[in-house]
Amino acid sequence: MLQVSVRFLGGEFVAQMHDSASEWPPHPARLLYALIAAWHDGGCRSAEEDTLSWLESLESPSIVAPEDAPREEYEAWLPMNSIPNWNKKGAKAPSMPKTRRLRSSRYLGDESVDFVWAVDPPSRHLGPLLDLCRRCTRLGSAESLVMLSVSQRAELHGAAWRPSGSGTLLRAPTSGTIRSLAGSSMPMPGRQLPCDWQAYRWSLDRRPGRMITVGLTGGDWPVEHAPILAVQLRRAFIALAEAEQIPLSPILHGHEQDGSPLRKDHLQFCPLPHVGFRHAIGAVLGAAFILPQDATEADRAYAERLVATWFAHGAELRMPGGWLLSFGPADSRHSLAERRWCQPATVWQTVVPMELPRHVSGRRQWNRDDWRRVEIEIMRAFSHVGLPQPVEVEASNTAFAVGSPNPRIIRGPHTRPVVHTRVRFPHEIEGPLVVGAGRHLGYGLMEPVRSLS
Repeated sequence: MLQVSVRFLGGEFVAQMHDSASEWPPHPARLLYALIAAWHDGGCRSAEEDTLSWLESLESPSIVAPEDAPREEYEAWLPMNSIPNWNKKGAKAPSMPKTRRLRSSRYLGDESVDFVWAVDPPSRHLGPLLDLCRRCTRLGSAESLVMLSVSQRAELHGAAWRPSGSGTLLRAPTSGTIRSLAGSSMPMPGRQLPCDWQAYRWSLDRRPGRMITVGLTGGDWPVEHAPILAVQLRRAFIALAEAEQIPLSPILHGHEQDGSPLRKDHLQFCPLPHVGFRHAIGAVLGAAFILPQDATEADRAYAERLVATWFAHGAELRMPGGWLLSFGPADSRHSLAERRWCQPATVWQTVVPMELPRHVSGRRQWNRDDWRRVEIEIMRAFSHVGLPQPVEVEASNTAFAVGSPNPRIIRGPHTRPVVHTRVRFPHEIEGPLVVGAGRHLGYGLMEPVRSLS
């Protein structure tokens, strides 16, 4: 599947309002118009024209964007493109008149809008499309500065705007748009650009989720102490199950009937930090209870029952030192959204350092051979949870994501070395990804890295 991702550099999408309607999501036709403008700026190359003609002939794309986004409406007085009733033979030109326009601004922050077509791009079109996206600087209004990237994804899961027989009407590309805007004799009065109208509906067409997410509503907790929070959450859930006479399941405590470690994955307690953004504060905003990949419906119902019972008892957590944290249902913050941690990607990086499966060296400072052994242990950690072998592995003692803690200051019950890692898989992997020996306490929580190529 072909995906064109649009990241708004100013954090907002600005568009002119039509018939008092605020445009959302961005219309697919806007993307085509922006690429045509980039084609003109690049000298109207024939290979890029063929690519644009192929793009406009495709079925309307799905749009990965929120159902709604915070908006602001305002008036703008803009100069007109021409001066009406002006006799150019006159000695002095009148001042340029202005016209009133209604505009809407939709706030997106660091979140991108993805246009996804259910086709694989031919190799001859991939290079020209990358060049067009690199030259594209805005989407619609000049205030909507953007950066475009092209990637391929295996499938489209999760919430998205999908073409439908009825719903919100969006402008979609139509055949002949390139010829109409390429300087032909076809009149194009004003700003009326050729387009089709396609109905879209926002839907939650997705697989059953593996994450149950809660938000931190009272108190604050630093990300370098995230494993301690996970330990307290696990203890609180076990104590709650015993107090409420809920049967203790191996998926909760991670032990067999004889007390030995469970031979398969169990419930993971993962604090969710605000990291990976330009202004990340490096604090925990909530937590996710992540079910293993082979979890049954009974396991899912058991975890949901525990969370519901915890909420019924106030959802408070007493931390070491007397700190009291309060939790509630997850809100709209991006770090608490399932899409933040589950969207498919080929490149993933840790936001909480991972605990290696084994020790690699007794030396305080690792040499080159030690780091090679670290990479081998990282590969082992991915194989242990049933993930494919990465084709590239990078390990570091410093964080890759803004706001992530340095491994040297992470506090928790780990007994083996902790490191940050960034890996590349041979194909897209869908999250959530938590790897390493301490993954059940949030060590090794990873985020997808969106390609900017």
